[in-house]
Amino acid sequence: MRPVRDLEGLREDEAGLARRALAGERAAWDALVSRYHHRVVVSLLARGIRVDRAHELAQETWARLIQQQQKGMLTELRLPQLALAQAAFLAADEARRVRRESLAGAVEELPESHHPVDPSMSAERRLLSEEQLSRAQAALQQCSASAQRVFQLACDGQELPHAEVAARVGLSVQRVRQILCEVRKKLRSALEEEAP
Repeated sequence: MRPVRDLEGLREDEAGLARRALAGERAAWDALVSRYHHRVVVSLLARGIRVDRAHELAQETWARLIQQQQKGMLTELRLPQLALAQAAFLAADEARRVRRESLAGAVEELPESHHPVDPSMSAERRLLSEEQLSRAQAALQQCSASAQRVFQLACDGQELPHAEVAARVGLSVQRVRQILCEVRKKLRSALEEEAP
C-alpha cells in the first residue's frame, strides 16, 4: 500500500498534468494518454467491442478530447472519467450506426446481433433475448417484402414520419399505418410465445 505522502504527490502530479494539457502542452497529453489508454481500452472490451476496434475507438477518444481542448471546449480535465465517458459515447454511436446499416440491408440481419454483449446480463437472460430475437426475425420474414420495407423505414431508429415512409414506398399514409399495426401485432405475438 502506498504511503499517504506518495498518494498526495500523485494527485498533485495528476492535477499539474491536467492543467498543462488544458493549456495545450503536447507532452502533458502524451503522459495522460500513456497513463489511461489501457483503462479506456479495457472499458470498451467490457462492452463487448472487439480488441482491434477497442484500440481504434480509444485512439479516437483521445483525438476528440484533444480537439475539444484546442477549440476551448474543455474547462476542466477529469481523467479517466472524461475519457471513459467519451469512449462510451463513441461505442454507443457505433452500435447505432451498425444498427442503421443492418436495417438498410436484409431483414435477416437484425441489428441486435451486432450489439455489444452486456456483461451484466446473465447467460439465461441473454439466451432468452436471443430466442425472442429469433422469433421476431421469423415473424418479420413471414411478412410481405413491402411490409418489411415499411417496417424498416419506420422503425430503424430514424423514426421517419409516416408520410415520408408512404412517399418512399408509394403507398397511402393510411396503408402505411395499417401495415405497421399488422407487423407490430405479429411481433408482439411472436415475443409473447412461450419458449419450447
